[in-house]
Amino acid sequence: MHALRLRACLMVAGATLLTAAAIAVTTSGGGLASAKTRPALVTVSAKLAAASPTIPATMTCSALATLPSLVTIPGNPTSIDTATDVAASGTNPEYCDIKGMIAPQTHFEMKLPDKTWQGRYLQNGCGGYCGAVSAQSFPQPCDTELGGDFAMATDDEGHTSDSGIGGAGLFAFNSQDLRQEYGYESEHSLAVVAKAIIKDFYGVGPNYSYFDGCSDGGREAMEVAERYPTDFNGIIAGAPEIIAGPLNAELQTWDYKVNVGPNGNAILTSAQMTLLHNAVITACQGDDGVPGDGIITDPRDCNFSPQSLVCQNGATTGCLTPEQAKVAEEIYQGPVDPQGRHLYPGGLTLGSESSWAGFQIPVQPSPAPVPATNALVYSGLSLPYLRFMLNAPGKLGPDPSQWQFTDQGFRSMFPAANVQDAMSTDLSAFRRHGGKLIIWQGWADQAIPTYGTVDYYEDLAGRNGGYTSTQNFARMFLFPTVAHCGGGYASSSFDLVYPMVQWVENGTAPSQITATDTVNSATVTRPVYPYPEVPQYNGNNEPTNVASSFHPVVSTHANDYSNWIGNDLFYQPVGGGSPWSSDRREHRS
Repeated sequence: MHALRLRACLMVAGATLLTAAAIAVTTSGGGLASAKTRPALVTVSAKLAAASPTIPATMTCSALATLPSLVTIPGNPTSIDTATDVAASGTNPEYCDIKGMIAPQTHFEMKLPDKTWQGRYLQNGCGGYCGAVSAQSFPQPCDTELGGDFAMATDDEGHTSDSGIGGAGLFAFNSQDLRQEYGYESEHSLAVVAKAIIKDFYGVGPNYSYFDGCSDGGREAMEVAERYPTDFNGIIAGAPEIIAGPLNAELQTWDYKVNVGPNGNAILTSAQMTLLHNAVITACQGDDGVPGDGIITDPRDCNFSPQSLVCQNGATTGCLTPEQAKVAEEIYQGPVDPQGRHLYPGGLTLGSESSWAGFQIPVQPSPAPVPATNALVYSGLSLPYLRFMLNAPGKLGPDPSQWQFTDQGFRSMFPAANVQDAMSTDLSAFRRHGGKLIIWQGWADQAIPTYGTVDYYEDLAGRNGGYTSTQNFARMFLFPTVAHCGGGYASSSFDLVYPMVQWVENGTAPSQITATDTVNSATVTRPVYPYPEVPQYNGNNEPTNVASSFHPVVSTHANDYSNWIGNDLFYQPVGGGSPWSSDRREHRS
């Protein structure tokens, strides 16, 4: 969970995920949609426009602010603060910009195209502990929004947060209501209210409704799939923070504590990351059949050890101290209790090191030591959760330095953690509704270990008759090189909104997403297939820099599963329940 008040897809500094640059999507029906620059989104939009005539507004924008019906929306009385016409600019259509509040205090913003709406509603998730309404645009720099086709909305998840140390979690300290608004209620309320406003503005409600979020927004996406299965036709859940409690309390606290050296200074800092990351790439690249391609397709294929970088024969540069190598090993491993039992599904993946600085470990701008607390995992993630969200409302929790990695500590998170965790694999109601789900994540994610998302999907498949049956409504795509919600070591770009629209509205499920990466200053494309398939090079001297030179094979790691203390949580009822059961079911058939 990211504490910065940025939209989930823009969390990584300098990264703009899912930019419209160079995307290509191949569907199982054989259709191809491509765009090489952001203006090409207009072309993509036009493809949909042919089948989706525009629906003009039937009332003025300003009239929305005084609609008496808004205060009578059942369970969600609403007030609009401002409703302002915004002129068309660039690729942005003319639209009505709405800012308002849903009781008790969920602030939201909507953007309603005046003349170019095509009957689709897109609700965008938030990031971190949220607490602010994120900016939206047509089309967004990270989500291809098809040139103004969508009416859009987003919210602050029912509270306002402070950016100071621990401030992101203060809202949850003494209010169960605000915890629930943050956990799941605000997203359902916004869906109800937004659809009502859309119907007022256009005279008809949306034909199709979509949700798109990453990180905390990915968690929101899974919450609505689990708890409100009829709210959306299509849901895109990126790097979903579904195992929220154990992530914040166990993994992020672990990553902070193992890096505390003498006098509280960090042992491992940004100063060692280039060395470490380059060594990992050298050791692990080419598992797609192209030696030396600079890409780790699946980190589970590699057995790199940081001990190989420990200084030898008196060397002090270009190597790691034994203490630094041990910290790196423990970050890769993830939290364990004294008996060696994992308290989270693994740790950070090999290949994620280039994004650790500032998030997992402190930035070290000079040779002078830096406090371990300078990392975001301490001040913006672990501390807010342990202090203000771990216990029942009104009861202050421990400082991260006091947390003990034990079975008792793990169990102490429940039932409070059930409010924000979204771990249930019971998506039967969403499937019956005809809903479509795309889960995606980068294999180089520095914030939420990809292993937990894989475990969730493995259990989801087991609960739904296997991979083939599950892919009828839920598919997972794992992107090599991609960090948390974007960026990463190859600046990958791709689009998932258009393939989701095609799946929902045309029944054409995505069988391949083509990602465009930059490796050693050269542009390469790689296919990403629905899990458990991975790309393998065709050979025969075909060009190694284009996606068409690869074919899908089933990963040798299919059915791999993390043996961690919370396995049974994937089988708890929607919304929680008894986290542990005497009935320890098999994960998959």
